[in-house]
Amino acid sequence: MKTHRLRAPAVDGAVLADPPLAQAGGLLTANSQRLADWDHDFQGRRFGRLRSLVRAQAIEKARDYHTRAGLDLPQAHPAEAHLVATGHQPELFHPGVWVKNFAVARLAREHAAVGLNLVVDNDIPKSASVRVPHRAAGELRSRLVEFDEWGGEVPFEDLRARDEALFATFAQRVRAELGNVVPDPLVDDFWPRALRHREHTSRLGVRFALARREVEASWGARNWEVPLSALCESDGFLWFASHLLAQLPRFQQVHNDALTRYRALYGIRSKHHPVPALGRRDDWLEAPFWVWRADAPRRRPLLARQLARTMLLRVDGEDEPFLEVPLAPDRDACCAIDQLLALPARGIRLRTRALTTTMFARLLLSDLFVHGIGGAKYDELGDEIVHEFFGITPPAYLTLSLTLWLDLGTDPATPERLHATERALRDLTYNPDRNLGGQPPAAARRWIEAKHAAITRPAVTHAERLEQFRVIRQCNEALQGGVAETRSQLEAERARIVSGLQRNALARSREYSFILHSRTRVHDAMAAVGPDARQKNEHPGH
Repeated sequence: MKTHRLRAPAVDGAVLADPPLAQAGGLLTANSQRLADWDHDFQGRRFGRLRSLVRAQAIEKARDYHTRAGLDLPQAHPAEAHLVATGHQPELFHPGVWVKNFAVARLAREHAAVGLNLVVDNDIPKSASVRVPHRAAGELRSRLVEFDEWGGEVPFEDLRARDEALFATFAQRVRAELGNVVPDPLVDDFWPRALRHREHTSRLGVRFALARREVEASWGARNWEVPLSALCESDGFLWFASHLLAQLPRFQQVHNDALTRYRALYGIRSKHHPVPALGRRDDWLEAPFWVWRADAPRRRPLLARQLARTMLLRVDGEDEPFLEVPLAPDRDACCAIDQLLALPARGIRLRTRALTTTMFARLLLSDLFVHGIGGAKYDELGDEIVHEFFGITPPAYLTLSLTLWLDLGTDPATPERLHATERALRDLTYNPDRNLGGQPPAAARRWIEAKHAAITRPAVTHAERLEQFRVIRQCNEALQGGVAETRSQLEAERARIVSGLQRNALARSREYSFILHSRTRVHDAMAAVGPDARQKNEHPGH
């Protein structure tokens, strides 16, 4: 395992693409060839056949999602066309996340490929608010503005609006908070779209995903969209899941060994980063999947217990299994698939976890997966697991991110100026004799001479060194009056710099939601990476 340190760009408007987008065509070809040459048995379903099934079902479910939601249908492609995919939670993320969707649309257009975005709705929200900057008494501040009442850690696919009145007034409250800080925030276009989708769904994630996709389409990016929850209820996915369950002891060993190496490589002591180890509860093994009940939507690890020719499955924290399936290491999974397909009708959700999400997407769904920085870090570990468990060098992925600041102005304060000021203050404390300036008065000269004598006097014993230290400190303290004015000026300068750095931290944050950004400015940033990269003069919405 090699370290691969990725950093978000530090400059406004800068893009991180690793490798560069121009090399994506080569990655598509190389990945496709590598997978075409691979033959693996997924518990009775060979890789090539399973991959074709997964891709066909993904487009079928995406078509159903688009049709039911009233989204446009992207251009049709032959079944053998390359597929470029990305994915993220359906939240109000920052532009550095959003840029992936536009890059996927561009790559799909340039390479006659299918562009697909996975709506990762099996994840849980971080909050029910966004941080909004505002000016108060000339100072830049920020405040959280809620779009709904916080409902706890409910997965997006089961997260429904709790306070429709709060949701309805969100844009006005954001606008009031922003004032004129951002002249044309995208929330003015985005939120009416989200409000229109209240008519057919109470799910917050779906409202956000549909409104976002509509904005993308108006800017020329027309990828297919499919909720990950829908894919996890397809038989293509369940063949993949059944294989990992049937081989769970070996998968768990590979997973945990790779995790130990990863933590050692990066010096990580936390037992929860980047993911927890897969554990066991007596003779029940923890599987790399989430499971929960629709009437109790809290994600729990899936536990599996292997019997002679069958496998018991249960929710971690529950005593009784919810299913016994005909599944074993040497057994075909076809009959198990039939039973797993019936879980949604019983209100039981079986879903991927982070590593299995991209494992499934990169091996069985896409020819090229576009990660953000966080996903790429996860998949350093994921690559190790894929290589050890499946015996294949995993297909390469592309890492993409963007730094875009709100146009809030900046302060000339820099960390370097702060460090220089603090060094100067320290020098006043320990070397006031160097900072008196001009001709020091007679009293000061006597203290300077005493300090010089103490420094040059040999100090061999411990008692002599203590006495030397005492005299030097006494001299420095006696000389502080001569540098008091300089100290006062430097402390005032330090306070100004600290205040400026705090303003810059707010002004230069890349974490503000894309809906707070200038519609014109964020469009231009996406156009530079997206499908209209050669039409940078096109105006938003045209």
